[in-house]
Amino acid sequence: MKINVDNHKLMYHPKRVDEWSEKGDCFPIYVEIGPTNNCNHRCKFCALDWLKHGIQEIDRDVMISTLKDMAEHGVKSVMFAGEGESLLHKDIGLFVQKAKEYGLDVSITTNGVAFTKEKMEQCLPNLSWIRFSVNAGSPETYSFLHQTNLTDFEKVIDNIKQAVRFRNENGLKTTIGVQIVMLPDNIDEILKLAEILKNIGADNLQLKPYSHHPKTKNFFELDKKEYDKLEEIKKLNSDTFEVLFRKETIERLEEGITYPRCYGLSFFSLIDSRGNVLPCNRFYNSEEFIYGNIHQQSFSDIWQGDKRKEVSAKIKLSECGKGCKLDVCNKYLYRIKNPHPHDNFI
Repeated sequence: MKINVDNHKLMYHPKRVDEWSEKGDCFPIYVEIGPTNNCNHRCKFCALDWLKHGIQEIDRDVMISTLKDMAEHGVKSVMFAGEGESLLHKDIGLFVQKAKEYGLDVSITTNGVAFTKEKMEQCLPNLSWIRFSVNAGSPETYSFLHQTNLTDFEKVIDNIKQAVRFRNENGLKTTIGVQIVMLPDNIDEILKLAEILKNIGADNLQLKPYSHHPKTKNFFELDKKEYDKLEEIKKLNSDTFEVLFRKETIERLEEGITYPRCYGLSFFSLIDSRGNVLPCNRFYNSEEFIYGNIHQQSFSDIWQGDKRKEVSAKIKLSECGKGCKLDVCNKYLYRIKNPHPHDNFI
């Protein structure tokens, strides 16, 4: 089944959308969690390069109780990622296990360097998917873009290979994918990376356009003609491997915002490594846009609290960056809010 990375999935949650339509709000379907701000890479293209990395992390017991609370209030899925490398939190394996135990669908986005055998055995059986961030097809370019040593490229490729082997030997259904942010420095190595990944048994490679965060220091831009060249990579598609080219996302980068507010924030939230509950990654380190903190309140109390309503009312779409993941959700929800007189002619 083809993976949907270029659109939204709200149509698969009609009851939640109905609740939002009737009440104006609902509990989120999906929450991204940054268990730590510690990171072992300093990627040149990182959208969060303006943040300071350190050893801030969410308390183990608080995280576990939060996962349980979210599941009990209708959250469907969580992704461990955030402003650091999630695998560097010493309890990440336990977090994944508990989230799955509570009925949540679980995923991890990682650079994969710290995906040890122990963490693989703890995490992989409980994950719906894992996505490795590999942004080059050679050790040299990888080292340059990830700001790490030359040996990490082969280490990550081997970790992916071992994950595929473990998944297959244990009959797991976990999707093992890789993502590359398309940049001027790696555009000519994407085919090479795709061939490597197909050879070792990865399920997919996602080609992601660079999205400029309003606060980031760096800026990368590709000529549209460079994107056209990537169409040939699709020749590698098979029954067991798929290149996912976010072409529609690229096209949307040129579009303006066509809705008055961010409706999608009712369906999504983010928890940073300090335990702050935020609207999205646009508001890292923005004290005035914090809904609350899970070290002080439960997630459900924060979500239903007055502070969240106050924060939501202050968000200005004009200050958001291009390529927001909630853009397609907002267009869908705005359409529901504004029915057309011909809608019954299906």
